[in-house]
Amino acid sequence: MSGKASGKAAKPGKNAIKDPNILSSPPDKEIPRYRAKYEQICARYKVAPVDKFVKKLNKEAVAWKPETNDRRFEYRMGDKGGDFPPNLPLIFNEPMSYAATKAVIDSFAFWPSNWKYMNILSIWKCWGNTNSDEEPQCSGDDGAMVVHEFLKTDTADTCNLQNLELIMNGITPKGCSYLGRALTQNECLKYLNLSHNRDIGDDGVTALGEGLKWNSTLEILKLEYCGIGWKGGEDIGRNIVRASSLKELHLRGNNLGSKGVQGISQALAKNMTLVHLDLADNCFGIHLEAIEALRDGIETNDSLTSIDLNLNSLVPAGATMLLEVLKSKPKIEVFHIYERVEDDLFEQIIQETRAHVDRKKKGAKKGGKKKKE
Repeated sequence: MSGKASGKAAKPGKNAIKDPNILSSPPDKEIPRYRAKYEQICARYKVAPVDKFVKKLNKEAVAWKPETNDRRFEYRMGDKGGDFPPNLPLIFNEPMSYAATKAVIDSFAFWPSNWKYMNILSIWKCWGNTNSDEEPQCSGDDGAMVVHEFLKTDTADTCNLQNLELIMNGITPKGCSYLGRALTQNECLKYLNLSHNRDIGDDGVTALGEGLKWNSTLEILKLEYCGIGWKGGEDIGRNIVRASSLKELHLRGNNLGSKGVQGISQALAKNMTLVHLDLADNCFGIHLEAIEALRDGIETNDSLTSIDLNLNSLVPAGATMLLEVLKSKPKIEVFHIYERVEDDLFEQIIQETRAHVDRKKKGAKKGGKKKKE
């Protein structure tokens, strides 16, 4: 008999001893129970359930029935829940009133506690459209307030929401203040995307940063096309780059300008966690003082491996500065700049990053050979 365990879980026989880790209530039972609670809340708020959400729940419940589930016969518990929690991303992309929004968020109180985590909650363009001829939509800030109430109480033992997207919802600085306060208490969220909320602006990112500097678990923040100017850039440097634990910061499509980029760059020396920085399309490439600050920030930072400066027109002197610092930072394997720069400089930067990647691959191969020996 082979000592290796089979990768397939055998179906228990009639007289098989029950594993204490097997749930008495698998997903095909839990999902309908949760759906019923959601529909009760909708009735209380006198609002119709979100049709696509209910259909998704029904479809997922069928997929997890033992007779249709070919992935695993029984649903087992690990240390924090099921080994195979239902793949249930919650994606909303239709107009929602305040009552409809509150019904969805309030239903999370009944999210099955034996599931590992809620993978993603994505709300796209559901709030803030005041021109709708139908039922008035929830404002972006009211929606953010409802989400804030949920986030500040969410834990690893409840929903454990890890990824949140609130995109194109008309969120303003007021909504950011709610979300910032939630981040001071939430220890579950790893990814937050607030892109295309153009009214966030400088005040909004300041409010968000005031909360984020007390958060140690968020890893990825996206604030693309959010109307952030140079004052917001300085606050990002002070409260987010310098004080938070982010691994990725995406700021594409704002108007940080020279002063904003300088504020962020000066904070890079104090940062030890940031791996990816996206400053694409931010109107600073022709300002040498911004490029000098960025060069110095990259030089003093030891964590960055990926930088995106695309869609910023670079003068030759600026591109040369960046090439020189790139040569001294072999950890940087991705470095994007706007192609509208002198051909020779553009090609040299591409070749330099390729050389960094090649050196890393060769080092990994040598390491593997030494282990075998």
